[in-house]
Amino acid sequence: MNKSLKKSLKVIGFFILGISGLFLLLLFTGVIWRSPGYYEVGAHREFAQPVMTMQEYSQSREHVRPYNYRLGDDRKGEVYVLGIDHTKDPADRQIHSVQKAWEEFDPDVLLVEGRLGFFFSGLQDPVKRYGEGGKAMSLAKRDKVEFYTWEPKKQDEINMMLKRFPAKRVAMFYSLRPYLSNFRFGKPEDPDAVLQSFIKSRTDYDGIRGEIVSVFQIDSIWKTDFAHEKDWRDSSDEYGWPQGYLSDMAAYSNEIRNIHMVNAILELVEKDKKVFITMGSSHAFRIENTLREEISRK
Repeated sequence: MNKSLKKSLKVIGFFILGISGLFLLLLFTGVIWRSPGYYEVGAHREFAQPVMTMQEYSQSREHVRPYNYRLGDDRKGEVYVLGIDHTKDPADRQIHSVQKAWEEFDPDVLLVEGRLGFFFSGLQDPVKRYGEGGKAMSLAKRDKVEFYTWEPKKQDEINMMLKRFPAKRVAMFYSLRPYLSNFRFGKPEDPDAVLQSFIKSRTDYDGIRGEIVSVFQIDSIWKTDFAHEKDWRDSSDEYGWPQGYLSDMAAYSNEIRNIHMVNAILELVEKDKKVFITMGSSHAFRIENTLREEISRK
């Protein structure tokens, strides 16, 4: 190896080390936020009052929005549940309610919906980027409160889904879910490119890897199985998924998430923690009776 090449490699090495060091410094100082980690529940329990299913909810879904409540004893652990109609508008009154509730409750642990992602403080607005979860995260960072996502690990969720549904359908569901969820905030300029990125990132799990690899496959299945529905490019999950197996999968996925979330809340409350948690209003309504029953027995 000649001296010129050695020198070039050394410069590249120092550059990589410098970039890595800068990233770690920004992460340590809070300029860059990390994604919230998963809260791993010790053991899932059986509930005396089961979590409301999506089918049950569809028969009694008329409730106030946002749907907020507080349960427990501030001396022995309690939870403040904020059921929000998802918003990325910093001026939305719900965002102000998040801050007000946070100040009044003074929590020592935060649980948020979704994984969020890396965030550059000062360059991005946490609400515009991550909605009400971003607002809660900004308060947790400010007050040095520990934080987690209440979502189960994706592989665990997928394993449970595969016990009920064929692998190709599971892969299709997870590819479409983030697209339909974000459609309420506006249609992307290039739906196909967005979905292709979701196919790549959301199906890279054991059991569904390689089952769906292209938008063409999604188009073909959609035209066959959901010919009576709008094209997926113009579809949102705001008022439910298309009737059929996708709707069934969405309901069961929601059920898995809610069961895990309730277990996480109860475990933290039993550790005498003050738990602040944000979620969609339907989640808050569906878990309420289960939480009330379990916490009353604490």
